[in-house]
Amino acid sequence: MYFQDTSKKAADNFHHFHQAVCKTVEDINQKSGYTQICIPDTDDLEREFSYHARKNSGKLTNEGFQEILSSLFAKAKFTNVGVLDTFLYILSAPATALVVKNAVKPNAISNQVLIPGVTSATVLILAAFKKI
Repeated sequence: MYFQDTSKKAADNFHHFHQAVCKTVEDINQKSGYTQICIPDTDDLEREFSYHARKNSGKLTNEGFQEILSSLFAKAKFTNVGVLDTFLYILSAPATALVVKNAVKPNAISNQVLIPGVTSATVLILAAFKKI
């Protein structure tokens, strides 16, 4: 947990409190095996910002901002091994339903209703099986 490390001080402001809550939730999800997108820590963001701001004499340019985002996206990760098949289910179930509907009876139901409905049903089923 966040405060388990004795070098961390108590949450003396909202930033520390928010970071403690996020880290605790991340640890709980990781121990439970739930799928989660982990973004880089605040320290990484501050380090990237300082580096790019120093390159341009204290100002952050649009190019520097894009470089920060690309490096942070490269550091983002998923915590569960089964995350790829989860996204595959969420993306492939509506596509499969659309192909089957168009092959069997194209005018049976509108695509604007079918795709969100199948996607929602897929998410509900994955949540019931504790995949997400």
